[in-house]
Amino acid sequence: MFRVPATQELGRRLRAGAELAFPFVVVAVLWQLFAMYGPMPPKLFPGVDKIVATFVRLALNGILALNAATTILRLLAGFAIGAVAGVLIGVLMGRSRRAEDLLVPLVSVGNPIPGLAYAPLFVIWFGLGNLPASLLVGFAAAFPIAVNTWTGVKAVKEIWIRSAIVMGAAERQLFRKVVLPGSLPYMLTGLRLGLARAWRVLVAVEMLTSVREGLGWLIFGAREFLNTDVMLAGIAVIGLVGLTLEKVVFERLERYTVVRWGMMAR
Repeated sequence: MFRVPATQELGRRLRAGAELAFPFVVVAVLWQLFAMYGPMPPKLFPGVDKIVATFVRLALNGILALNAATTILRLLAGFAIGAVAGVLIGVLMGRSRRAEDLLVPLVSVGNPIPGLAYAPLFVIWFGLGNLPASLLVGFAAAFPIAVNTWTGVKAVKEIWIRSAIVMGAAERQLFRKVVLPGSLPYMLTGLRLGLARAWRVLVAVEMLTSVREGLGWLIFGAREFLNTDVMLAGIAVIGLVGLTLEKVVFERLERYTVVRWGMMAR
C-alpha cells in the first residue's frame, strides 16, 4: 500500500495551518493599525498586544479556564437537550403526515422568534442559575435542528424508500439504512445552526441573569469598569471554542459519514 512520505505529510499540515491562520493574521494586523492610528482611545479600542497580554494573564491565573469551562458545560447540557429533541421532532414530522400537519405550523412560528425573548419566562418558571440557562439553550437550539432534519427526511428520494420496501426492509432497517444516511447532510447543517443559536442565547443569558461564572458573565462584568481588553479576551475564547467544535466535532463527523459515503465532497 502506498504511503505518503513524512516530509510531504508535514508540509501538507503546515500549509493547512497557514491557510487557517492567514485570515486571522490579516484581521490582527488591520486591528492593530486601527488601534494605533484610529480615532478611538486605547481604553476603548485596545491593540492586539494589549488583548494578547490580558488573554495570557487571565489564562495563567485560571479565570478564563473557569469561566470557559462553566459556559461549555452549560452549552453541552443545553445543546444535548436541543439536539435530541430537534432530531426526534424533525424525523417525526418527516415520517408522519399527522405529526407534520400538527407540528410544522408550531415549529414555523417558533423558529423565527429570538431565543432571548423567552428568557424572562424561563427565569420566572425555573428560577435563576444553571437550570433555566441550559433549558433555554436547548429550547432555542431545537428549532433549526427540527426544521433542517424535517427538510432532510422529506428530501430522501422516494425511489430509495420504495426500493428498500420491495426488498423487504422493515421500518427500523428503512430508517437506519435509507432515511438516516439520506437526511444526514441536512441534520448536520441543522446541528451547526442550532449550535450557533445556542451560543448566542447562552452568552446573552449569562449576561442578563444571575449566574456565578461564565464567559457572558465575565464580558458583562468587565463592561462596568471599561475593561475592553478583558471583554475582547472573553470574546476571543468564544470564537476559539466555536472553531474547535467545528473542526474537531462537525468536520470529523462529516468526514466519517457523508464524505466517506460519497454524499458530500471535501
